[in-house]
Amino acid sequence: MFILGIPVKNEVCVPSKEAEKFAKVFVNEGQIQKIDYVKNRDDLVGVVNFFITPKEEYIFDFLEAGAEPLMTPRSDMNIAEVVEAFLFRELFSYGSI
Repeated sequence: MFILGIPVKNEVCVPSKEAEKFAKVFVNEGQIQKIDYVKNRDDLVGVVNFFITPKEEYIFDFLEAGAEPLMTPRSDMNIAEVVEAFLFRELFSYGSI
């Protein structure tokens, strides 16, 4: 099982500064098992395996906690599209930009 952290506004992945809430998406065997929401980005640090954003932002706190930061190929992706892109390895690593 993987836990993905995604900043969201109206269920669309946005930069952390624009987020209304943060999704904690539990993915198991290629399926979304459940989605929990937290109000604060810091509540994801040390909990998620991957932190996914639509553009580069400060992510060293996640790196230090062992999570891999990834970026979406488009800026208008909803949670289901982000998970699908994750499963099909269509997200970008921060080091590959």
